[in-house]
Amino acid sequence: MKKLPIYIGILVLFVVGVYVYFTATNITLEVQEASPLQIKDNMGTMTAAEKEQFEKEVVQAKEKVMVMDDQMAGGAALLAQGEFKPRAHDVAGKALLIQSGDSKVLRFEDFETSNGPDLHIWLASSLGDEDYVDLGPIKATKGNVNYDVPAEVDITKYNKVLVWCVPFRVLFSYAELM
Repeated sequence: MKKLPIYIGILVLFVVGVYVYFTATNITLEVQEASPLQIKDNMGTMTAAEKEQFEKEVVQAKEKVMVMDDQMAGGAALLAQGEFKPRAHDVAGKALLIQSGDSKVLRFEDFETSNGPDLHIWLASSLGDEDYVDLGPIKATKGNVNYDVPAEVDITKYNKVLVWCVPFRVLFSYAELM
C-alpha cells in the first residue's frame, strides 16, 4: 500500500515528461534574416545626377573585359557550403560559411527541422561531442538564419555543422562544409 503513491508519482512524472517533450518538438520557430551575400540595389535612392553618371559608366564598362572571382559585392565571399543531412530527425536546407569583411557568418538557408529540448548549433571536427565550438542555442527551426563565428575558429578543422540536443546528447542533423 505504501508503494501506490510512489507508482502514482512516477506515472504523473512520466505523463508530464511526455507532454513537455511533444509540446517542445511541435513548436516551429521561424526567422528570416538577411544574407551577408545579398547585393543592395541603390537605384531607387539615386538622384538624377547620380543616375546619369551611373548610365554613363555602364556604357563605358561595356567595352571592358571583366573577370569574375568569388568575391561578392560588399566584400562578402562564400567560403564553404553543405547540405543538411538527417541523423535523429529529418532536416532540409543548407549551411553556408560566409566571410564578410573581418568576420565570418554561418548561414542556414531554406532550413527546416523539428524542435527539441535545448538545441544548439555547433561547429565540430567530427559528428560527436568531443571537439566542437558552440555557436549558441538554435535561433529558428525554419527559415534563413545567421550565426556569428568567432574569429579564432579554424574552419578547416571545424568543418561540420551540428544541430545538437545538449541534455540528451543527440545529433539531430548535420552538414559538412566543403
